[in-house]
Amino acid sequence: MRKWLGLVLVLGLLVGCAQNATERSIQQFTSSMENELHFVYFYDQEPPDKKIRSQLNGMKVYLARKNIIATISYQKIVSEKNYEELLNVKDSQILVFDYKGIRYNARNIHVLEGMVLQMQMNP
Repeated sequence: MRKWLGLVLVLGLLVGCAQNATERSIQQFTSSMENELHFVYFYDQEPPDKKIRSQLNGMKVYLARKNIIATISYQKIVSEKNYEELLNVKDSQILVFDYKGIRYNARNIHVLEGMVLQMQMNP
């Protein structure tokens, strides 16, 4: 009986630590203000090419016209942290964070463009 209780306690601590690591990873990307978004482009080997960077900057300009501040960063999936495990991201995936956490999860730039355009209808 004591072994089971000990095992349950250890498992509870492990699950809590894993969730805490994920929350810390999300928190590092969240924005500080309500009308602010942070686009994070995750990549395996090389940062995105000029075409994708241009598309992301175009979305940033579009959002600025709607009084929404947007920042863009490029994050290697495996660096000091393994974001593939922590946030379940793949190469070329884009997460958009707001002040609450993850707002959008786009598998590619084209999906993200659709999400950003829909923001016009759902401010």
